[in-house]
Amino acid sequence: MSLSLLTNHLRYICSPTSTKQLSAVLKAANKFKIPLWHFLRGKNLGYGGPAPRVNGSVALDLHKLDKIIEVNDEYHYAVVEPGVTFIQLYEYCVEHKKKVWPSTPSLGWGSVIGNTVDRGMGFGMNYAHHQCVAGMEVMLPDGDVIRTGQWGISSSPSAFLSKFTFGPSLEGLFFQSNLGVVTKMSLWLTPQPQAYMCCSFSMPLFGDLEVMVDVFGEMKRNGTVQSCVWFTSLIETLCIMGRREDYWTGEGPDGRLDATTVPDQDGQMFVGIPSLWSLPLINWSIPKEKKGGKAAHGDYAPVIPSSGKLLMEWMEVSKPICEANGVELMADFFMHERHVVLMNMFTWDQTDKAQKANMEKLYYGLYEEAKKRGYGMYRGHVNHMDLIANLNDFNNHAYNRFVEKIKDALDPNGILGPGKQGIWPNRFRHLRETQEKKFD
Repeated sequence: MSLSLLTNHLRYICSPTSTKQLSAVLKAANKFKIPLWHFLRGKNLGYGGPAPRVNGSVALDLHKLDKIIEVNDEYHYAVVEPGVTFIQLYEYCVEHKKKVWPSTPSLGWGSVIGNTVDRGMGFGMNYAHHQCVAGMEVMLPDGDVIRTGQWGISSSPSAFLSKFTFGPSLEGLFFQSNLGVVTKMSLWLTPQPQAYMCCSFSMPLFGDLEVMVDVFGEMKRNGTVQSCVWFTSLIETLCIMGRREDYWTGEGPDGRLDATTVPDQDGQMFVGIPSLWSLPLINWSIPKEKKGGKAAHGDYAPVIPSSGKLLMEWMEVSKPICEANGVELMADFFMHERHVVLMNMFTWDQTDKAQKANMEKLYYGLYEEAKKRGYGMYRGHVNHMDLIANLNDFNNHAYNRFVEKIKDALDPNGILGPGKQGIWPNRFRHLRETQEKKFD
């Protein structure tokens, strides 16, 4: 186990190489009441990376737990540790000639488990990763270890095949939470097909979005289309292919972009080949000749019913908010059977104070519009977790109170990820009150 001090940030980093070492870290943290902020590969681009919410936290880096335990191409699943990336899983499948296609997000450098527990998405048949988990192993804040579902039975042949369990299902407690550290996870993979066809459509008018959403929504619900349906925008495509100044150097958002300037996209991620395909989009707002610029990106990601009318309404509402803050509407979304996860993305130069202030106004502008419509968020930056959690307002925030009761029972010393997803242990709950005042 390595323990080092980064003097420029005054943060300790602890990197266990085994679950035994991880258990020792948790027990020591409990003994001395040291807050830990655990992360897997630390990428989490656009959501705060590995940054903790409480100053003085020890960064618990799990990337050295990186074993691929099994890839089964009879039942089509993988079992991995937290440090395994999508690229590593894909390369393992190729090297061992496994007849499976792992789903991968557009950036393949991240942790398979990290993406899944944050309810991340990829492409292909099993694109909703958190819905493809049958069994997981979790270390609780006191160092105890549990296995969920059929994996709780020693030598169960259905450990990674069935989500059924006798009694309450526990997997959901560890998605987007700080109630435990996932140390092993199974993930269902797509059987290698005999043939593959990628279908893409483009719409000449922005208003065509409404009818396309309704058509594909019904096809998802009736099972005609079982794989990922992904809508992307011209602006996002341009961001990946170049920088803003390649197309437009005027003030404000570009109003004259032409789809004929866009080259064909590489679709490798649709067949499970991970890459860093979309990473260049963060440089969109940085002039090529500028020295000292630092690219950043973020998003506002509401969960919206799969209705063409409501999707169009959101686009029409969010477009002027984006443009008022100097950026183009850049949005894509993933269609599920009955809902859509939409990404309003934006990029800026972190060294430009005016751009930074505009992005903050943009974010809160989208938040207010989402709040009016009762739209929750799919995921959130560490700076906005309390804001988003506060949307659960039913019965005086009963959901949040319930989760915090579980948190206090499992983690009475409040050591593991205090504040993650707006879940504060009793010891640090006063910090949430400070955050909420800031958002009033």
